[in-house]
Amino acid sequence: MRNESDQPTVSSADFARRFGQLRQMQDDEAIFVTHHGRATHVLTTVRHYTALKDGSAEGRNDPVAAPPSLQDFANCLTIGVVMIDYDMRVLAANHVAHAQLDRQEGELVGQRIFETIPALRGSLVETYARRAVASREPSSAEIPSLFRRDNWIRVDIHPFVSHITILVHDITEDMKRHRLADARQSLREAIAVHDGIGYVCLNTRGHIERVEPTFCEMVRLSDERLHHVAMADLVPVAHRVAFREALDQVLSGEGARTIDSALLSNDGAAVSVRVTIAELRGIYGNEGAIVLLTRR
Repeated sequence: MRNESDQPTVSSADFARRFGQLRQMQDDEAIFVTHHGRATHVLTTVRHYTALKDGSAEGRNDPVAAPPSLQDFANCLTIGVVMIDYDMRVLAANHVAHAQLDRQEGELVGQRIFETIPALRGSLVETYARRAVASREPSSAEIPSLFRRDNWIRVDIHPFVSHITILVHDITEDMKRHRLADARQSLREAIAVHDGIGYVCLNTRGHIERVEPTFCEMVRLSDERLHHVAMADLVPVAHRVAFREALDQVLSGEGARTIDSALLSNDGAAVSVRVTIAELRGIYGNEGAIVLLTRR
């Protein structure tokens, strides 16, 4: 007979009487032996049983079939990962975390994190970790690095059922870039209100991309007229070779240059200026140059 799932079954009462018939089963077949309607045993061939057993053992020993461990997962990430239990003992830590904490590979596992790393005691990291134990709430913070002077880290703490995951990401470059961006903005604002300094932003070909009002006043041209004009064309012929040489050196990455030069004004007059040219370097390399000018 067959049950609702179309699986061959036989009652325990009929098992002995029908055994001769049942043993004619196919190699890959299994028959469920029931007692009071509930399956309690399975009858199958030796060949089928051996194949099942060998396949199961192979699956257990196959690293591809086995699920990754916490340590394997942590090592896949490019940020520091430390997993601790609710007794603050390290369950797993990846190589990035070991490097960040100045520890040898595998040295942290099994240790109580705030005992083996004194620098973390009393820190915001410990405060948030213990808060996660008590409240099961995640938290994050951006703080100065406890191990590298003038470095910054972002710490994310996530509690789970049996452990807490601490993620540590070095954000030093982002912090520096953010602070430098504020300094550049302040510098531009200061130059804009200083009527003795003009500046021009050039692209990598030496053409004007952006100008400041003082420079427009020096040459008596609007910023619309100056946009995309080659800066060297605004320099008198007598000074043009020296200007182009200085600009080429800056755009070639040879450092900033200061020269005495002149500008051609729209009314035909030549304005004597001192020129400082510096490279504009972005994250992907040279992006042009900035030219500062003061009257002489």
